Amino acid sequence: MKILEDIKVAEFAQNVAIPHCGRLLAAMGADVVKIEPPQGDAMRHLGRLLDDEGRTYAVTNPGKRSMTLDLQSDGAKPVIEALFRWADVVLVAFKGSDLDRYGLSWEHAKSIDPSLIHLTHTPFGPEGPDALVGGYDVLAQATSGIGFFMNRTENGVPTSTRPAINDMGTGVYSALGVVAALRHRDKTGEGQRVDTSLLGTAVSFGMPVLGFFPDLRGDQDDALEAELRSLQAEGASFEDIRNHYENSGAGGQVLFKIYFRHYQTSDGMIAVAALSGALRQRFHDATGIDEPSEALRPGTPELSRLVAESETVLASASSEHWLTHLRSFGVPCARYNLPYDVPRDPQVRANGYMVELDHPTIGRYVTTGMPVQFETTPAPIDKPSPQLAAHTEEILSELGFDQTARDRLAAENVVTRRDDTQRHDDLTGGRIGYE
Repeated sequence: MKILEDIKVAEFAQNVAIPHCGRLLAAMGADVVKIEPPQGDAMRHLGRLLDDEGRTYAVTNPGKRSMTLDLQSDGAKPVIEALFRWADVVLVAFKGSDLDRYGLSWEHAKSIDPSLIHLTHTPFGPEGPDALVGGYDVLAQATSGIGFFMNRTENGVPTSTRPAINDMGTGVYSALGVVAALRHRDKTGEGQRVDTSLLGTAVSFGMPVLGFFPDLRGDQDDALEAELRSLQAEGASFEDIRNHYENSGAGGQVLFKIYFRHYQTSDGMIAVAALSGALRQRFHDATGIDEPSEALRPGTPELSRLVAESETVLASASSEHWLTHLRSFGVPCARYNLPYDVPRDPQVRANGYMVELDHPTIGRYVTTGMPVQFETTPAPIDKPSPQLAAHTEEILSELGFDQTARDRLAAENVVTRRDDTQRHDDLTGGRIGYE
């Protein structure tokens, strides 16, 4: 038995964030029906492998069923409403201005089934001046402030962080919201709207650094803010602005330059994490590097000495040597893997964090496994992503549409079935319909 095996989910979403939520729910046993536009989810065409299959789609959508539905068609409304009656959970990821346009709003859904759980995802949240506009992970990185800390730079400006961590985090937070709402429904019989957003996720991920203490540090923070704004006004590069912030001590970056960082070894790289006083002592014992002779401060000769000496010492032997040696002293450290190393990593393999799936057209592929494991209700990622429209016919039948009605919907191009998706592409000229 899987923990969500009696839960039915209708997913009106493209890209990654909410499809990742559907991925997690499907792994826990939910029957997740992915409703795609006639040309398929946009991710089918990113990193394309075959006509209707793309890398990102394949790894984001294992374990689901696929049906197509042209939301812009006049005939879509009865299908949407039938899905509302069928489902326990509806996942909707559209900009706010499109919810009413396509008949996907919570207000409409609850008029059909008030016990429904309606996960409403918008890029910037349901309230405020940007509530109705569209957006993507890169915009959430910018607006939330966390891009300031994690973005790399090119030609003096930040570049967006990959992978899109706010997409993935939103999927996790959304799955948490869904199961909490299902628990509430178990107790009360009531459905409800659950809201998530990329911006909300990004701000939440900024928790360690987006904290301010006006009673204790108000004057210092005000002064640092004024300095950063002055640098901006002068046209300083992003690197200079961020370095000024870090060197001010606001970010605690001095220790990160030695004890909590990645190091080049003689044959690769490793990561070291020794922030506490006791762990820093172990780092010095293991490496033989002299402890600092004074309190470390940005820009001092003593900090420069320690950084240079640490880099020289760690570069003198192999990664395997340092992993074994540092761990023998109790220093937390790990391999710094290339992407190709991850599926072969013994720790990743032992825990099933990556899995191999077999797809009917693209063959074998490797993707991430389930990050949450249950003792008595297994939740493996064990089925591949669905082919476009592969389940349209059977889902419509489950929704109560007889053969005559199903044929009419297909003839009117409201839906497509697996055997006529190419013909529909020709008729529509490739119109996506979920924009």
